[in-house]
Amino acid sequence: MKQVHITLQGKGGIGKSYVSSLVAQNILDKKEPLICFDTDPINATLSGFKTLNVRTLDLMVDNRVNEGRFDEMVEIIHNEDSHFVVDTGAASFVPLSNYIVQHEVLKMISESGKQPIIHTVIAGGFALKNTLSDFATIAEQMNEQLPGEANIVVWLNEQFGKIENNGKTFEESKAYQAHKDKVISIVKLPRLNEDTYGKTIEELITNRHTFAEAMDSTTYRLMAKQRIKVYSRGVYEQMRGIC
Repeated sequence: MKQVHITLQGKGGIGKSYVSSLVAQNILDKKEPLICFDTDPINATLSGFKTLNVRTLDLMVDNRVNEGRFDEMVEIIHNEDSHFVVDTGAASFVPLSNYIVQHEVLKMISESGKQPIIHTVIAGGFALKNTLSDFATIAEQMNEQLPGEANIVVWLNEQFGKIENNGKTFEESKAYQAHKDKVISIVKLPRLNEDTYGKTIEELITNRHTFAEAMDSTTYRLMAKQRIKVYSRGVYEQMRGIC
């Protein structure tokens, strides 16, 4: 079954596009057909990954996001025999969420024979409260369209701090306990040593290189490539069974 992966989260700067790139790379590494969309009208980060051949949606009309522009994307998703990855930004989160709810897009995708999967990021530190709240909202909206189906992947990004509130982990939080039946998997992105893994992955993201590109490039030295190999294996193992 082909899958439609949509990254949704209202908070900016917490790794949504990075998550989308990881999902896309995992699919491409399996030699599966893939079409990616970047719906961020302000910072089209995913489209910077040239290897992913991302299609950018021009959403801005008269300084506002025109939700009608999502029609073309949904029609392609409906008609093409491919996997899809859809990245969103802070500016397109609310418009796309509204569009998905009002048009019952997830239900339509499911009825077309594809599996919709929502990816959302929970970030530690300053972003924890907002990202937990957005996760709960997304889970409620998804349940309205696909009741009884688990279709959310939660990414725990600890780069900004520990994901812990009043001594409780994410799995112990009220938000997760209320909606855990909607979650198919939790992927953890731990805080990286800034001198080694952190520096290498930051360089990878800055250059908009995929893991495969980096391994074939002369830009990265021996131990940087070793770190990329170890890091990518750890992420992909957590994604096993998702895509």
